Amino acid sequence: MIIIKHKVTKKERRRLTLFILAFLFIIGFTCINIFPDWLKIMQNKQEITLLQESYEELLDTEEALKAEVQKLKDPEYVERYAKEKFLYTKEDEIIIRKTDTE
Repeated sequence: MIIIKHKVTKKERRRLTLFILAFLFIIGFTCINIFPDWLKIMQNKQEITLLQESYEELLDTEEALKAEVQKLKDPEYVERYAKEKFLYTKEDEIIIRKTDTE
């Protein structure tokens, strides 16, 4: 095996140093310019997650309200609902409330 020793000249060392400095400058400049955009992307992802959860809750609420509307179209349900919620009665009806006492 032949080992060749090569002395690095000042010109080569200066060129290598300038290359490394230029490379580091480009990397630093790129990172400085990309970092705010990256932060904005992360914030947008969090906001999307929150909005998606809110959207799903609203869809559930919508389904519940649609079901309630369907129930309110039934006259028997409306009558029972009015009696229970607002204590409405027909003539000659008496309301007796049962309370849980334990």
